[in-house]
Amino acid sequence: MMRFRLFPAVNSVSSPLFRPIALGLYLLFFTAGVVGALVLPTFSLFLAKEIGVRPLLVGLAFAGIALASIAYNHWLGHWSDKLVDRRPLVVFCCLLGTLACVIFALSRNYWLVAFTAIFLLSLSMVSFSQIMAYSLDYAEAEVPVERIPLFNAIMRAQIAFAWVAGPPAGFLLATYFGFDVSYGIAAILYVFVAAASFKLLPRLPKKNKPVNAAGEQLALSPLSPMIKQSLWLCAIAFSLMWGVNNAYLISLPIHLKDNLHIEAQWMGWVMGTTAALEVPFMLLAGHYASRFRLINLIRCAGVAALLLYVGVYFASELWHLFVLQIFNAIFIGVLAGLGVSVIQDLMPGRSGGASALYTNTTHVGNLLSSLMVGLVADYYGYHQVFVVNILLVFVAIWVFGKVKSPRELAATSS
Repeated sequence: MMRFRLFPAVNSVSSPLFRPIALGLYLLFFTAGVVGALVLPTFSLFLAKEIGVRPLLVGLAFAGIALASIAYNHWLGHWSDKLVDRRPLVVFCCLLGTLACVIFALSRNYWLVAFTAIFLLSLSMVSFSQIMAYSLDYAEAEVPVERIPLFNAIMRAQIAFAWVAGPPAGFLLATYFGFDVSYGIAAILYVFVAAASFKLLPRLPKKNKPVNAAGEQLALSPLSPMIKQSLWLCAIAFSLMWGVNNAYLISLPIHLKDNLHIEAQWMGWVMGTTAALEVPFMLLAGHYASRFRLINLIRCAGVAALLLYVGVYFASELWHLFVLQIFNAIFIGVLAGLGVSVIQDLMPGRSGGASALYTNTTHVGNLLSSLMVGLVADYYGYHQVFVVNILLVFVAIWVFGKVKSPRELAATSS
């Protein structure tokens, strides 16, 4: 009797997806996600309520974090590909994160907090992309090519797990114990990630670079103009997709309260529902990536985003929003699960650059969405932000359709 299996049998300890080094990566990525989930969702509340600054200064701090993160990720991401070992860089960034959280816990001076957030917290976030880069190095060396998207999806699922409980825990800690306790716990978690990086992650062997006739190692060949064009298209489309997601997160709580007359605290439950639902879609996307074009799966995620934003625009009851989270889960699950695989496919052997580019699309999207929401909501209201989201998703789907994989480019040129 034949038994249907949704996923292949990969749960053997001999599988590279479940070796100790892979399990260590999953744990570190999860813990890094918990740190982000504790700090970032409560930071605007910390500035507005605890320190008591005006909204313009809150937005200034977040814009500074986004810009600094883009610069740090771009420079350190490409520089890190020249390093023999990424782990010291992860430890250094985590220690800066510890220092930043300690300052947040002790200080209530806006300019000190803003300076710390822009120059230390944003730099500490490089640890996230460097752990991802380490995982890409491991995948290229140990994981079969057809299983790399699944491995990347499992890695990204750890962030979803972290965000199921992280934001509610952060708000509860801040509400009942104070921001000093909340950020103190985040500082301890940063120390754990730093210490565990050396304990759980062994030093990876050096990559086998091409050699010349004299046996001297050659640098990686430069990317072709067509590959660079596909990377630019991916960067634009991913930035738009992450931008509409951030615009949705900014606008929905205010839309709930002002237009639907529903308490904004329900947004936390809506976010938790999405995070819980998106994990199986991440894993399914990783599994089916070996059967379908990655870009086509990403475009399907765009279709789910269209259904989400159309539904939110017309939703009039709270239960409508909970039902619509199935589309949100498909959108984020596929986008987050396969996004880095698309970039990695275009930049083989450049794990640091690939993870930096992918991470920067989230920062660029956040920056653009903050400006977009401010303009649209100021003139037309938060409800109309979802109309702009629909238009931008259409643009992103069209741009993704122009992206060509290395294999398709090779077939075209031959």
